Amino acid sequence: MKKLILLFTIVFSVQITVAQPPEYFVDNWYLHSFTTSNGVVTISDLEITQGPTLIIQNDYTLYGSSFCNDFVGNFEYINNGPLGVDDNFIPRNIVRETENCQDLEELESYFFIPFLGENTADIYVIEASGDQKHIVLQYNFNIGYQEYKNFPALEIKDPSIKKLVIYPNPVQDKLIIQSETNNFDSVSIMDINGRIVIASEK
Repeated sequence: MKKLILLFTIVFSVQITVAQPPEYFVDNWYLHSFTTSNGVVTISDLEITQGPTLIIQNDYTLYGSSFCNDFVGNFEYINNGPLGVDDNFIPRNIVRETENCQDLEELESYFFIPFLGENTADIYVIEASGDQKHIVLQYNFNIGYQEYKNFPALEIKDPSIKKLVIYPNPVQDKLIIQSETNNFDSVSIMDINGRIVIASEK
């Protein structure tokens, strides 16, 4: 019963838009929350450096990363047209890596349940501002939902990372990054939508 109430809270506490064209779903999506048997997991509350992603291409081929594994496959998209019924995604032919995620293994298992089970998802499109997008994939009530947005969910939890100095802003030819620590293995620069513009490693 908690899952049912929670879904209604999410779906009806914000304005749901009218049906979107199929190309709306072609984007880089970032998991923000999902349900497990223990309740709702909010990605920004976890002590991780990167949350699960879902990239949907024009032909509905999909690929992404979970908590520690990459996966590929495709969505079968069912457009229910003007019937007033939500459109559907059905994951097909999902192939995933099988690395053990250790402390996150339980979350990893729940994340993949609808993908490996090829469960049908009702697609709820939530109205968002500007270039932001927000969808909820609602599976049956035993599985729950997965909430995605087209920008990352994670907050910075490491206080040393918060002591970064980055300038100039706006940048033209050179971006200078200074930090009290110098223990970064890599640096990625993203645009406002979470797309990686520059990535470098030591």
